[in-house]
Amino acid sequence: MNVLELYKKLPKTNCGRCSQKACMPFAVAVVKGDSDLAECPALPAETVSALGPSLVQGDWREELILKLSKEVQGLDFRALAGGIGAELMDDGSLALKCLGRDFTVSPDGTIKTPGRTSPWIKILLLHYIRTAGREPLAGRWVSYSELRAGMVKASSFLRDCEEPLLQLLTRAYDKTVAALMSMGAAQKAGFPTPHAWAILLLPRVPVLILYWPEEDDFPAKAQVLFDATADRFLDAEALIFLGEGLVRNLEMMQH
Repeated sequence: MNVLELYKKLPKTNCGRCSQKACMPFAVAVVKGDSDLAECPALPAETVSALGPSLVQGDWREELILKLSKEVQGLDFRALAGGIGAELMDDGSLALKCLGRDFTVSPDGTIKTPGRTSPWIKILLLHYIRTAGREPLAGRWVSYSELRAGMVKASSFLRDCEEPLLQLLTRAYDKTVAALMSMGAAQKAGFPTPHAWAILLLPRVPVLILYWPEEDDFPAKAQVLFDATADRFLDAEALIFLGEGLVRNLEMMQH
């Protein structure tokens, strides 16, 4: 099912109660796998169930998840758990947090968590485990462009992560900060702005969020900084997906 076909099934009221705020961008996000069809409050559960199969046929994300799951099956979870900040469970599974949520990943690559999990989160978790980083955190904050291959993708990170985050903070500062804190963020001092929060998006991938409200002739600005070791745990593309996941979570938590 393509975007237009799905759009015709939606109420087309642009009620603003989903993560995308309007029906057409919501249809685009669902087809891309960035949003769940069940987010639409106007669609009956039976309609969501009926449309589901037509949305996942030939989904390359599911094929990638299957590929990554097979690669994870050959890894020694006991040896890599400490390096990636995961807890080794009695059944051999890894327990870890991603974007403030608890997940377990079994030795066969099966991912479990309360509630729904998007394909992107599954891909991120499996990629994070497969990379098996072991670098101690540097304790030094750097921009995305300073990470390995970050310069090439810097414009994408700005467009898909920092600019949407800026919009959230500008439009609904208190709600966005409350959502950040509920995900485990902590306010930090000693930076050029008092609006600074550190949060672990994955056990070894902390980020620092900086926000400057609009003042006089200076426009509002938001910046996301990473520990200098972030590219030892996820590549540049995956870090963009992680940042997008943060923004999406913050949006959904405000509804």
